[in-house]
Amino acid sequence: MNILYLVIIFIFIAASLLFFAFLIYRLPKSQQQKCIEGEIVFVFIDKNTCFRHFFETVILRNKVVTLADNDTAFYVSANDYKKLWEVSPHKLSTMQCTYKLNLNTTPLLFGGYGLATVENMTAIDKKPIIIK
Repeated sequence: MNILYLVIIFIFIAASLLFFAFLIYRLPKSQQQKCIEGEIVFVFIDKNTCFRHFFETVILRNKVVTLADNDTAFYVSANDYKKLWEVSPHKLSTMQCTYKLNLNTTPLLFGGYGLATVENMTAIDKKPIIIK
């Protein structure tokens, strides 16, 4: 009987943590959309270990996009992320071209940005930034 109570308490705590995480990482500051433009940085191994990164990538299955002008991690859906990796970054390096993105996102109430969407992706003549 005691184990049953422990299991119920554990499930309640886990559900509460997920609820508050979803609330913190999805509650917008305003309904105003923000358009952010920049050159994409291709990161092969992401060493980010914060809870937001775990929540977005493991639980919600979103992907991280980093722009060269900005150190902020933007989270995009897996479908938008696949568009960025249609051509290998190493092949882009030999072709001497990379992508410039326009991301549409919402600022969050507790800091950071919400789930971003790729509005426009254009190829530019520049060597891509690749981080291993």
